Amino acid sequence: MNPQATNAQEALTIAIQMEKRAIGLYERAQILFSTPKVADALQWLLEEERHHLKTFVTMLGDEGAMDEKSLLLSAQAADVLHPGGLMAAARERAFEDEHSLIVYAAREEESAVQHYQAFAEACTGEARETFLLIAQEEQEHLHTLNTLLESDT
Repeated sequence: MNPQATNAQEALTIAIQMEKRAIGLYERAQILFSTPKVADALQWLLEEERHHLKTFVTMLGDEGAMDEKSLLLSAQAADVLHPGGLMAAARERAFEDEHSLIVYAAREEESAVQHYQAFAEACTGEARETFLLIAQEEQEHLHTLNTLLESDT
């Protein structure tokens, strides 16, 4: 089920939850899979996701009080990205080496861009505009990851 936002606050609530999910996944991966081959890449990805989280929290500002609908949106958004969580990523061999991790992260960022664009299409007004801004932020991160992959080959 796709979360349905009706305003910018709700759109940002969804984005914040999705960033928290990515941060949690990479933090757990650091504990379980942090080998010299992936440690630096995991740390860099964590810093990137924390930066996104901070950006979205700043955009939300003081309007971030969690009402009943915000809690529902947060719960729905939690399952949008990284389906299957850490174990699914491990089964995909995402933590085998730095290249595999960046490929996995790029695929997840591409999925995030697509989800945010779909959320925007389902909304109007400020919710739509906010989702498009969030998608643009994720698109920039995807571009960075793809640049890393291109320089790796």
